[in-house]
Amino acid sequence: MKITLDHNCIINLANQTTIGKKMNAIVSNEENECFVVNIGASEMRQMGVRPDRYEKFEELLELAGIARLPRLNPMMILDVTFWDKCVWANEAMIKLSADIENILFGKAQKIDIVEEGLDSPAGRKWLNRLCDVHSMWCHINYDNDVFLTTDKNFSKETKLPKLIVLGANRICHPDSL
Repeated sequence: MKITLDHNCIINLANQTTIGKKMNAIVSNEENECFVVNIGASEMRQMGVRPDRYEKFEELLELAGIARLPRLNPMMILDVTFWDKCVWANEAMIKLSADIENILFGKAQKIDIVEEGLDSPAGRKWLNRLCDVHSMWCHINYDNDVFLTTDKNFSKETKLPKLIVLGANRICHPDSL
């Protein structure tokens, strides 16, 4: 089974929480092929990770015990993603991303990132949303089977069926796998 780990799962692994211990069992199971989404590095700005400091993300993966896992590269986003850890997008990729964003955050207040700046509280919120969208985009684009997350936004009754229709296959909490 091909499993996409969202960033919250990686944090739980690194902190060895109860969920992190469950994640260890999932990652260690030889029947599972687990993947790390490289957009997760972009969520770590407060920890000093910038588009030129990918090694900080590698340190987190090492701490979490999953540095060996294969990676899924998101679409390139200037000032957010890492040049050698992303892919150039075509129109179909951009449409899928927009569809995911509409499902996850369509009713949320829009954030003008140019006005707010990436390091502002609103900028961090924008970046978190962007990373959620591109984590799911990677999961669907690379045709993985299960999107593993502790973020309840992905499994809301109003969102889960729409994400499944887009190709998410299965979305679940580590306790449900």
